[in-house]
Amino acid sequence: MEEKIFNIKAVAVDVLTDEWMDEDVINKTPVILQKIVKRPGGFTVYMKAPYENIEWYFSKGLTEIKVMKGKKAPYIRIEHEDGLYWVDLPYNREILLFLNDYIEKENAPDGI
Repeated sequence: MEEKIFNIKAVAVDVLTDEWMDEDVINKTPVILQKIVKRPGGFTVYMKAPYENIEWYFSKGLTEIKVMKGKKAPYIRIEHEDGLYWVDLPYNREILLFLNDYIEKENAPDGI
């Protein structure tokens, strides 16, 4: 398994329901993305929230990694395919290169 250590402020979002609308987001938590570990078939994102440590699992083919246009600057969204949880973090080329195998080519930013 390959891992990369980070110390990046991010926001973890989970909606806790299958039937939701954009305005129904239930849980937005400020987190520190501490590391990403690649494993067979996917990767795990380790985050530190104010009151707990969070591990979210993402699988190849069931994860969308996109560069989004923010109001001030672009950011990265790592989202589970079902849309029930995702992590938004500042644009970081090192993360994109590390997760290149999981990025759908139509969503890949230039140079990745």
